[in-house]
Amino acid sequence: MPEIDKRASRTWRSRIREIPNRDWDPIGGCPADEYDGYMGKIATMLRDNTSDQELAAYFKWAEVDHMGLGSEAQFDPMRILKVIAALREIGPPP
Repeated sequence: MPEIDKRASRTWRSRIREIPNRDWDPIGGCPADEYDGYMGKIATMLRDNTSDQELAAYFKWAEVDHMGLGSEAQFDPMRILKVIAALREIGPPP
């Protein structure tokens, strides 16, 4: 089993954390740790090369069901696709 570069892994996760805070932020104007509860799952999904559709479904669940922010009709899939594209730009984990 290869050794994990912990510093690189923390940097990768830090970059992932920035994107939902900057580009998703369904609550608006929240502290930097507001969405940390979702970051582990998002990082795992990215590491496992989960499809964009599955990532979008997770963001939709988080926003509509878990946070209770509006209805499915109010959910903006185009915004989520931009968030996913920004996450994909980070690249795979180290």
